[in-house]
Amino acid sequence: MKAPSVIKVYANSDEATIVWKYSGNIKDCWGFAIYRKHKGQPDSQAEALHTGVGFQGDPHTDGETQPSTIWPIQKYIWIDYYVQTGDVVSYRVVPMIHSGTQLQEADDKATDWSDWVTVGNPPGVEAYFNRGLVSSQFLAKRLSTVPDAEKKKTLLTNLNDVNSKIRNFMGGDLLQALYNLLKEVTDNKNLQLYGALYELNEPELIRRLNALGKRAHIILANGAFGAKDPDPQAVNAKLLTHVDLTRRIVSTPHFAHNKFMIVTDKSGTKETAVKVLTGSTNWTTNGVFTQVNNAVILHDPKVAAYYKAEWDAIKADCDQNGKGLYSKKYEDFNNSVRTAPQIKTFFTPVQKEIDLDEADSHIRAAKQGILFLMFKPGVEGKSRMLYDTIMEMSKNKQLLINGVLNGDPGTAQHPTITFMHKNQQQQGNLDVVLPASIGAAFESWMKEIGIQNVTIHSKIIVIDPFSANPVLMTGSHNMGGKASASNDDNLNIIIGNTALTQAYAINIMGVYHHYRWRFFRSRTDGSPSWEGNVKNDQWQDWYKTGDKAKEINFWLPS
Repeated sequence: MKAPSVIKVYANSDEATIVWKYSGNIKDCWGFAIYRKHKGQPDSQAEALHTGVGFQGDPHTDGETQPSTIWPIQKYIWIDYYVQTGDVVSYRVVPMIHSGTQLQEADDKATDWSDWVTVGNPPGVEAYFNRGLVSSQFLAKRLSTVPDAEKKKTLLTNLNDVNSKIRNFMGGDLLQALYNLLKEVTDNKNLQLYGALYELNEPELIRRLNALGKRAHIILANGAFGAKDPDPQAVNAKLLTHVDLTRRIVSTPHFAHNKFMIVTDKSGTKETAVKVLTGSTNWTTNGVFTQVNNAVILHDPKVAAYYKAEWDAIKADCDQNGKGLYSKKYEDFNNSVRTAPQIKTFFTPVQKEIDLDEADSHIRAAKQGILFLMFKPGVEGKSRMLYDTIMEMSKNKQLLINGVLNGDPGTAQHPTITFMHKNQQQQGNLDVVLPASIGAAFESWMKEIGIQNVTIHSKIIVIDPFSANPVLMTGSHNMGGKASASNDDNLNIIIGNTALTQAYAINIMGVYHHYRWRFFRSRTDGSPSWEGNVKNDQWQDWYKTGDKAKEINFWLPS
């Protein structure tokens, strides 16, 4: 008789997450194999997904992977990073039973094939993510023939080569989304582009902006700067030789931190805002390729019109030399919520933290769980942070709260990384997720590139993604008091868009698991360190009760 089971697959534009559950333990099950088939492919041609970790004590070779029938998966959730945009796929999970001498597939206990899922964006949803995980096995394998001393230089060379496979892989669907947006405006002479950028240095994006000529209206700020720094973006501004350029030169503590692009249509009697691209991505080599970032295109003309009005207000807040006036008129213009169906949009600076109050109310209303990625929301005890509210909510053990915060408090040399792991905060320097922390037990893993700078730059909060009323927060806003009171920033609170919210949930958990495993491997607090799969069936007990069971139930709500 087949063991009762359930399987569910979620996909965004870049990856698929498979979650499954059995009603009880399976005797002698040493893990699971996962099979994937594509639409139109017979079951007999389905392939077993590969894994990179085998059993404790078994020999491995450098960079080795094996089918999950040989190195089975000892968990109930798995991320398939090897699907491609446009793939239509289904998955089946098969228990691997140890007979006493070998592993055998238990077809009689396998799950059914999952529903078909399409890797990509459904109609009306455009969420895009890059692959800015520099410390990773997939990048290490692509640079495996390069001497260690040359790896960083070779990576940079590839990122500046528009034909490089490494560049296109690291940029992912996010890079293609930027290209597609610019091409759409280039090809349609009725369209105009209005952008507000914190930083800009990516040569190919600059070239494509210049190709638009005066139909590209760009406000370029002075990026990251110190109190006595000259304009860090002056050189890049001179490269924008053909566009309608406005500089926005601001001074500390004010940062002109937006990164949005609006498309308008002038084919009618008046110019009409059509859509807007926003998110965390700076139009720089780091932003597009070596940091974890995201972008969303909102096709709501009402929201796009809000962004166009904000663009006009920002431009009016600059003098003829581009110096930001930071006037009371501009601040007053921002001091209200812009409301469209399912979307509340805030532009900063605002007064009385109305943006944070609105976001706070949604966090406190969470019923199932909260997922997040954050960068520098503020300094603990010195400014308000939405992370503080998430910390409060972590006391509610009915919720599942997972996420990563990269940045303050810390130093430039050793920035901190904070994990919220199943409602428990765990902190350490970013060093702990770099390759040196992997340890001798995983010598088969290829040596990864280590960098001591920003890795997670996304600013995302997802609330109850599998409920009837999911909430997504995204934009350039760092989710703290400085962004609210001192910066040019934008924040969108999107309510009830299930497909979009789940796309972001998949991305958050992919990044979270990538860094979380490295963090766990580095622990020196006396806790036992996981060294690979165990050679028995007792691992299933980990998922019977407690936090691991809660995570599976979060993805598979009743």
